[in-house]
This record gives sequence, C-alpha cells and structure tokens, in this order.
Amino acid sequence: MLRVLRHLAQVIAIALVAATSSAQIAPLFEHEIAVRVASATLQNDGLRERTLFQYLVAVKDASSVQVRFGRTRLTEGTMLRITSLTDGATQHHRAITLEQWNYRSAWFNGPLVLVELVAAPGSGPSHVTIDAAAVHWSAGADRSICGPTDDRVLSYDDRSARAIPIGCTAWLIDDPNHTFLTAGHCGGGGTSDISTVEFNVPLSNSDGSIQHPGPEDQYATDAESFQSGYSGIGDDWSYFGCFPNTETGMTPFQAQGEFHILADAAPPVSGQDITITGYGVVYSPTSPTWNQVQKTHTGPYDTLDGTAIAYQTDTSGGNSGSPVLNEDTGEAIGIHTNGGCGGGGGENWGCAIHNSGLQYALANPQGVCIPNTLHFDYPNGIPSEVLPGTSTELLFSVTAGDETPVPETIEVRMTIDEVQENLDVTALGDDLYTATIPALECQQDVTFWLRAVGDGGTVVYDPPGAPDDDYEIGVGVLVEVTLLEEGFGLGIPGSWSTSGLWHASNACGPSGSCDGGEWAYFGIDGQCDYDTGDTETGTLSTPPISLDGVHGNLILSYCSALETENFSSYDLAEVRINGVAVDDVSESPGWQQREVTFNPGGADSIVIEWVFDTVDGVYNNYRGWHIDGITVVAASVDCDPVDTCPADIDGSGSVDVADVLAVIADWGDDDSDADVNDDGTVDVNDLLAVIGAWGACP
Repeated sequence: MLRVLRHLAQVIAIALVAATSSAQIAPLFEHEIAVRVASATLQNDGLRERTLFQYLVAVKDASSVQVRFGRTRLTEGTMLRITSLTDGATQHHRAITLEQWNYRSAWFNGPLVLVELVAAPGSGPSHVTIDAAAVHWSAGADRSICGPTDDRVLSYDDRSARAIPIGCTAWLIDDPNHTFLTAGHCGGGGTSDISTVEFNVPLSNSDGSIQHPGPEDQYATDAESFQSGYSGIGDDWSYFGCFPNTETGMTPFQAQGEFHILADAAPPVSGQDITITGYGVVYSPTSPTWNQVQKTHTGPYDTLDGTAIAYQTDTSGGNSGSPVLNEDTGEAIGIHTNGGCGGGGGENWGCAIHNSGLQYALANPQGVCIPNTLHFDYPNGIPSEVLPGTSTELLFSVTAGDETPVPETIEVRMTIDEVQENLDVTALGDDLYTATIPALECQQDVTFWLRAVGDGGTVVYDPPGAPDDDYEIGVGVLVEVTLLEEGFGLGIPGSWSTSGLWHASNACGPSGSCDGGEWAYFGIDGQCDYDTGDTETGTLSTPPISLDGVHGNLILSYCSALETENFSSYDLAEVRINGVAVDDVSESPGWQQREVTFNPGGADSIVIEWVFDTVDGVYNNYRGWHIDGITVVAASVDCDPVDTCPADIDGSGSVDVADVLAVIADWGDDDSDADVNDDGTVDVNDLLAVIGAWGACP
C-alpha cells in the first residue's frame, strides 16, 4: 500500500507540474517586408562567367535579414550568390539547394544583403524573383533557474545546435545518419517550426538581438524527415534531419564530427548529476550577449516516473529540446522540455529516452534520416502483385554506401499467411541477386523484406523500418477500381465539407468543357473574383475514402481552372491527400485535366483537400478556382482474371477453326466455355464472336 501511495503522489506531482510548468521555447517573431522584384529572363552568351542581375535588399536597423524568393528558375551553370555587406558572409544557391531551403536564403547579419544571379558561359535562360525580406526579434521567455542565481556558463559543444524560428535546441545523435532530436513542441510543426539549425553560434548583440553564424554553419531541415509526439510531460519529442550544407556539401555530422550516444532507457534515480546544454535566453545581471547562445549547467537528477524525468539543472526558454545527459555515463537519457524551477528551487522536466513513440520513430526513419549504410534497388521494380500458381523471380541489388555489403549475410524474408520463411538468394555478380517467390494461392496475405550486413557490422533492412514495416504483394490480377467519382452536377454532396468561399456554382465559367452542369467554385458569383477586402482561405474536402482491398498507388484526376494574382507566395492553390501536398496547381484560364499519382503508405483511408489561401487581402480581383470531374482510381486484387481472348475456346493462343467446331459441338448449352459472349447460351452470337476475333490472341 505504501508503494501505491508513493506512486500516486508522484503522479499527482507530475500532473501539478504539467499544469504549472511551461514549454521552454524562445520563438523568434518574424516580420516580412515586401520586396517584389523580378529579373527578366536572362542567359550568358559570352565566354566568361557573368553576373546577370544584382539587387541590394536593405532593411533599415535590422540586426539580421533573410531573403525570400518567389518564382525563380536556375538552369545548369547558374546560381544565386547572396552576400551580407556587414560581415561578407556568402551563400551560393543552385536549383536543388534553393528548393531544399524552401526558396529562402540563410540568415545574414546586418541590414544589407546583396543578391546576384551568376551564370557560367553557355548556361540556359534563368530568372530570379525576390518576394520579401524577413527580419526577426525575440520577446524573451520564461525563467526556470533552480535557485536565486543562474549558474549556466558559456559552452562549445559541437553536438548541439540552435533551432529557429521556434527558438529551441536540437542535437546530433547516434542513429545511422547522425541526425537530430529535439522536443515535440519544437518540431511538431515541421519546417514551419524549425526551418534552420545553426552551429557555432556567435554571441548576440549588446541589446540581446541574436547574431547568426555564416551560411557554412546553417542547415535547412527536411520536411519529409520530421516525426514528433507531444501530449505532455514524458511524451514530448521530435526526430528529424537536415540537407547537406550549401557551401561545404557536408551533412551536419560530417562538419561537426561529434554526436550524442543515446541510453537504452533513463535509469532510476541514484545520486546522478544531469547536464543540460542549450540555447536559452538570459536575464539581468547576465550579459545580454549570452542571449540564445550555447550555455550549460549541471545539477542533481531528481525524478523518474514512467517516461517523465526531472532534475535541478538551470534552464530557460530556448532550452527546450536540449539533451538530458547522465554525468555518470555521458549518455543522453532524455530530451529537456519543460521549466518548473524558481527562485526557491523546484525541478525542470523532460521526456525520457525510452518513450515508446520516440523509439518507434528511431526504428522507422523518414526522409534524410533513412540510413545510407547500404543501398537496395530493384531493377525490375518491387513486385506489387504476382499471378497465383506461378513462381516469380525477385531481382535486386545491394550496393555499398558508408559500408560494403557482406554477400553471405543477404537475406530475403517472406511471410505467407503469418508463416515466415527465408528465400534462397543467388548471387548473379555485379552486386545483383535473385530469389524465387514461390507459387502462391490467390489472395494469400504475402509480405517480404530484405536484410544485409555491412563490413562495419551494421545491420540494414529494406524497407528501413523492417521487420515491423515490409513490402506487400497482392496474389491475383490487379484490376482498376474506382474509389471516387464526383462531378457536382447536383451540388456539393452532404458528405463533403467546405470552408471559406467554396460552393457549388454554374457562374463565372471557364472556357472549354469538363463534366457539365455545376462545379465547385472558390469565388463570389456576382463578382467573378474572390475580393472581399480581407484575406480569404478555404478548403474543399472529400469524406474519408476507404482503401480496403486496395494495392499500390492511387491516381487522382480532376478538372481545374485557376486564375489568380499569379505571384509566388500569394494566392496559393494546392491539393493535399491526408495533409500531404501532392499538387501545386498551375494557372489555367480554361479547364485543364490534372492527374496526380499518390502512394497512400499503408493508410486505411484518405481525405483529399483542395486548399486555397490568398495570404493577403489585396490583388484578389481575379476569377478564382473551379474544380470538377473528380475521379480516384486504384488497383484491387481479382482472383478471377478477365479473359482477354474469350473466343480462344480451346486455349491454343489463337482463334481458328477448332474454336468454330467447339461452338457447333456445344450449340444450345447454357454452361460451356463456348458461350463466348457470356449471355447464358451457345448460339449464333458466339459463332459471330469467334469469326470476329479470328487470328492470334493479343
């Protein structure tokens, strides 16, 4: 009973802390100043490298500036050179890095940034659009110093980075690609919360305004890599990665050379000390130049309850996401998330490393977090279906990444109706291998995954999340099925949802034709525009569409007619499936047919959304967006495949005199293969069908 009461007291204490403690972010509030400058389409026809375009972005009194680009085309041999006139820091963007940085520059210190379009001889036509310049400022954050004095000191740990604009800390870990952990309330919004991580952060200005390292120490985050959990103390984590640096070409780990070792679990409290290193804000009498730069402190480990951990180590806003280090072992036992300390003491809190959601994410990396130790490929594609009763060859390759594969360790593990077996693997040379998928029965439940070991001892799976994740094989013939078909001729169905200006209409019609009748329209019928004098957003959404029995990719097709301001970053129109953007819709005054192929990734259902956002309340006197003629098709397994040559009654591969004789022999029967047209009787119609199909089967 005493143990139960003690545990209940801990639960109550944690609940009270959750209600009174605060997440420790120090957000940078951003403001955009419109620029809207565009070059002409330019190219270098000379014999030397040339600067084709220059523009000086100037923001009076700004401590730092980020340039935000609009529609920009960089062909092979061209680049953007972006330079701070305050300290000479320079970033070079080519097409791929500009996309990775979401059409933004690194952050540059000072109020003046020069943008140049530079082209090599003979490079193709290019152009650049500058939409805006961004500045930011910090509004401070909650104090969580455990006692009357802030005992943190400046530190220089190569493993920790500042995460902006959310204002948190992120740190390199010992996963295969040495990517990042931070708090869930820091990274839960993906790149909108953390667009950039910065190492080797310099001291702030004397007024506390932050300064940035050079572009060689700034990294853009990968939106596809983010995985997060955030439901309160003990469940507050995020796992993500970054693209290589624009200047060095190196990943953060390659440049920093260090990473934290993760413990298997946070240990019981037994007199250990805890170190927290991160980018917290400061308060007087600490120098403002220490604001949101790296600092560290060590204090006693105090509490472990489930996946909630507590310690008496000084932190402040901006420390969220910091590693919680066990000084006895040097291992990271958690992620710092919440402040709870005050002048009279108390505890600060974090999420223990053994949180099950975090562990699942680490075992199932996404985006740039996916290991590159070894590489798997399938020259003939990954089989999504096989014919019943027929064996199939699986051809694949395993090639070197950071390690070289050990051939004798390569396995193909197949599960058939929950029974697992290893397939025999045969080496073909040149890193190619084959395995035979046995003859299977129609609609058996079949999955497989591959495993190999590198010469450094690393075990690598394909897909990366195996054995929990795997490839699915449908046994039978995949036939096309229509999951959704909607034309709005009778209005928008009640099972759909709309917001903003979306409604059914036959007004303001585009040129050309689609489905006829009414359509879905984002606009105002009487005005034929979407100008309300204010920012307008709206979503047209399908009901959940079941994917039961569906295999492989889905194909969405729809008619679209879009007329907007047509300026990058304004009047945005996109299609999302389960929240993922799958189509950035282009302008079209008349109806255009659009098609999107989408992999549902194991989802049980999907919701499709057509999302429109004007971003601002000006330049909205354009027609808007029309949608019609929507279909979603997919593949489903059919155990009774369609006979593509029904007139070949004897199965010889051609329609000839033998098939005519078969029709005559079974004349009048109601259950015969000679009933070619499948109308229930062998008669003259079947004879005509045989004559009409005369010759070799297709």
